[in-house]
Formats: sequence, C-alpha cells, structure tokens
Amino acid sequence: MNRKGIKVGSVTLAIKGRDLLQKNGYKAYLTRNPNPSHGEGCGYIIYVYNPDKQCFRILQNNGIKIVGTVDLGGEN
Repeated sequence: MNRKGIKVGSVTLAIKGRDLLQKNGYKAYLTRNPNPSHGEGCGYIIYVYNPDKQCFRILQNNGIKIVGTVDLGGEN
C-alpha cells in the first residue's frame, strides 16, 4: 500500500482536505508536520493511502493549496 503525505499551510485547509478526500473514498488522516520549512505555514500534513492524480485534483479544485508532498513509501 502506497502512502503519501500532502503538506498544506493551515489546520483549516487540512481538515477540509481530509474531509473531501474521505467523502471521495480515500483513506486519509491528519498530523502536524513537526519541522515545517519556511513558507509551509502552520505545517499540517494529510496522509493518504493509495493516492492518485485524482486525489490531488480533488484538493486543488476545491481551493486546497498543496505546499509539498512527503513520500512515505509502501507498507506490508
């Protein structure tokens, strides 16, 4: 199972993004980025299991600005 962390700039966007993804059938949850880089805002990450291009489109089409990603690799 592939996991990807999608970095967003605020907790509000993170919650909205997580809820949008869950409503569209993605397994997603939130966590705080312990070391956000300059320009990443408050530093929240939406973790998504098995993301695809549509996952990112859903966020972008609903006003969720993605500030970066974190590859978490596969899981056995």
